[in-house]
Amino acid sequence: MKTLIHEIGVLDKQGNRHPVNFKKGLNVVTGKSSTGKSALIEIFDYCFGSGENTIPKGVITKSAEIYYVALSVNEQNMVIARDPQIASKGFFRRIEAFNSADIVRDYFSSSYFRPLDDFKKHLRDLFLDIDDVDESLAARANRRFNQKAPTPSIRSFSSFMLQHQNLVANKHALFYRFDEKEKRDQAIEHTKIFLGLVDQKFFHLSQEKERLTADVRLLERQKETNKRTSESYKNKVGPVLSQLYALMGFQNEPLSLEKVLRHPQDTKDQLDGIIVPEKINHNSDAATELYHRLKLARNQKTAELRKLQRQAASINKHIQEEERFVDNVKQFSAPKHVHISTSICPFCHTEKDTLRQSAEKLQQAITKVSGNLAQARPMKAKFESLLVDVQRNIEVVSRALTELSQQITEIEKAEKKLEEQRSLYESVLMQKAKLFALLDTLNMADDADLENQIKDLNGQIKDITKELKKYDVQRGLVNASAKVNEYMADIGNHFEFEASYKPINLHFSFETFELYHLTPENEKIYLRSMGSGANWLYCHVTLFLALHKYFAELGDKCAIPSILFLDQPTQVYFPNFNRDTSESFEEQKSQEAKQRTEKERHVDEDIKAVENLFSRLSIYCNELEVNYGFSPQIIVTDHADNLTLSNGVLFESLVNGNRWRMRGLIHPIQP
Repeated sequence: MKTLIHEIGVLDKQGNRHPVNFKKGLNVVTGKSSTGKSALIEIFDYCFGSGENTIPKGVITKSAEIYYVALSVNEQNMVIARDPQIASKGFFRRIEAFNSADIVRDYFSSSYFRPLDDFKKHLRDLFLDIDDVDESLAARANRRFNQKAPTPSIRSFSSFMLQHQNLVANKHALFYRFDEKEKRDQAIEHTKIFLGLVDQKFFHLSQEKERLTADVRLLERQKETNKRTSESYKNKVGPVLSQLYALMGFQNEPLSLEKVLRHPQDTKDQLDGIIVPEKINHNSDAATELYHRLKLARNQKTAELRKLQRQAASINKHIQEEERFVDNVKQFSAPKHVHISTSICPFCHTEKDTLRQSAEKLQQAITKVSGNLAQARPMKAKFESLLVDVQRNIEVVSRALTELSQQITEIEKAEKKLEEQRSLYESVLMQKAKLFALLDTLNMADDADLENQIKDLNGQIKDITKELKKYDVQRGLVNASAKVNEYMADIGNHFEFEASYKPINLHFSFETFELYHLTPENEKIYLRSMGSGANWLYCHVTLFLALHKYFAELGDKCAIPSILFLDQPTQVYFPNFNRDTSESFEEQKSQEAKQRTEKERHVDEDIKAVENLFSRLSIYCNELEVNYGFSPQIIVTDHADNLTLSNGVLFESLVNGNRWRMRGLIHPIQP
């Protein structure tokens, strides 16, 4: 997202303004120690919604009443600010054009302050139009109070914009705020949103797909339930139909069971014309034949049941025997020692060793048997599995036996009613009513409506899936990583990595946010293992320049602001500059040269490396301005000064008046 900082400043308690102005492209704030250079990145972070005020304690915090940042987002100008006395609120004010002279105490009216959470959401809306990032409503339901997943925050943007002094050459960390796992995971998860790979529609489609899929599963379960219910009633229709035909005296079935089950409603209409008094055959023995068939079938099922019961009893006995055998084996132990006495004849006193040989053979046999017993594999599990199968068969046969007994009982009841001088047709009507009740149940279990609903829902799911495929987030992240890797290969080759890492071959993944150098032997060397502060610095700089080049290429599709702070990047070359109190950079450089030993690099060599760093930053900004019509705004705060850049750009134009050797951010210092 095209973003430009016009000014970062402090309004002190006397109402005086202390501004630092910036232009597009590369900006340098240079000066000695303790002048407030590093405070600029902290002021920006604080005004950008940080819940913690990390501005270094001292002159600035004692003097400041308001911290402010004037910026433009896609050419919309605004001022954001924080009052440390009311840290729970943030200031937001849109303006037509920024004029530094407008910044006075009355400018920060209380009406523009809003609660910090509202402030951050309002600021986020300038970069993102998204409200709900849940892909799963089920996952949301499992959260406490049915809370939505955390939406992207402007705080996640700071990980891509800020390289603090303790981070810019850190070998253990690449991104600001990633030391907190929750913030790291959120930033990684939301990257697909920041890069424009997904939008609000993607999440709503994902939620709708999940909802429809759940509805289909529910209908499928209902269909399965109906199927089981239908099968149960179908099994009952056959016996009732057979008994009805037997009562009517039909030798042949007027309607087959298959036809009855296929068209239950049509069957009822046809049976109304068949089951009438005139068609009863009183001389038929169909009922008697059915009765005998049922009794024969019951006898067969009874025999089958008895066989299964004996089988179950036998298996149970085997299980018990094995349990007893295992217990005995545990108690059994082979003798460790065998004491054998010599056999001596009482008369001739001759020794015999026959007994010794027999004893040794016995000992060997006992050892072998005990070893075999110890290694014997148990069979209990197999017996138990077999027992379960037999018990299930017993249940099936028992149910069938019960049903046969019920049918036999029904026929006997019908015959008893005839003996009590009731009409046969009355029994027929009762049986017909029972059959029709079953057929009505089959009609109720008709799945035609369910099938139509499932078909309709599956059609909607197919359409949504087609829409979701257009996003192809996975491929988008892979392609984005490939682009960044391509840019790193070009950018990194211009920096002074150690010879063992040349040509530098850095690889970064938007899925894991890991960075490593890939050797020609395909060995991955991660940042922490690369050694040398210069290597760590150039890895950071190379990665973030490549990221912002990719963001610039995406244009308005990318939500991440086109701003990059680099705080004290040259510290790896001038570690003693943290005690820089000289009135000029040349003077401090001379002191640095005197402190170095003969074994250390000469200061001039480090100056060349620093000049190369700033030259590449300047070239980078100029190239992106030409290629994309705008350049990320890079703000470097450092001690280095009076450098000669290889691209002919005057270093003074980058400093643009922000040289703090004789002054600091708060100037003049208020008494």
